[in-house]
Amino acid sequence: MKKLVGVVTKEERDEVKYLFERKNGLLELINSINDSSSIYDKVVMDLGETTTKLQKWWNKYASLYQWEQTENGHWEIDFETCEVYLIY
Repeated sequence: MKKLVGVVTKEERDEVKYLFERKNGLLELINSINDSSSIYDKVVMDLGETTTKLQKWWNKYASLYQWEQTENGHWEIDFETCEVYLIY
């Protein structure tokens, strides 16, 4: 089920979009390199840092805007409209 719970500004949307795209790019890179590669550990570390920043973004704006949440739900953003949805 999907429920609209809020809207963010374009600037806020751009922040999370950058982190989201970076995380996805790092995941693709990890899947394409050998775990014995010299850059593997650096990519894994960057992925961890990016994932932490992404979660902090969600926590910050969920608190600021008081978005509804459920125990097994998560939020998603529509990058076109800046709308945030609770998926449960």
